[in-house]
Amino acid sequence: MTTIVERTPSRITVNMSMRRWNRMLQLEEAYKLARIIKRSMKQVESEPSMSPDEAVAALRAL
Repeated sequence: MTTIVERTPSRITVNMSMRRWNRMLQLEEAYKLARIIKRSMKQVESEPSMSPDEAVAALRAL
């Protein structure tokens, strides 16, 4: 259970268990990763397709 300890116009201080805090941190990291994946999927869709030979050449260039 979370208890609000103090509330100001720009900040809220809460009291919560370590288990819940760690879970919130995990969810935040998962959200950030999902945003990165979604942005990369948009980039992939806008790029032209490559032939297998072009793909191999691009990988070897790395």
